[in-house]
Amino acid sequence: MRVINHKTRISNEIPDDALEALARCLYPAILSYFESEAGQREFDEWKSRRDAENSSAPTESTPFQEAV
Repeated sequence: MRVINHKTRISNEIPDDALEALARCLYPAILSYFESEAGQREFDEWKSRRDAENSSAPTESTPFQEAV
């Protein structure tokens, strides 16, 4: 069972049942794509881009990081 925090949820007019039905229909296709060779290659490319962006972005230290 899914628990939803209604205070932080973005309001939309699509009922949860419809969203869950859509997710059940799309999940097998999405899963098979990401298990495929092309999906794995795209995921690896995305991870490389993400890592490159994270390593080049300046990091701000938080008070917790400074104390450690």
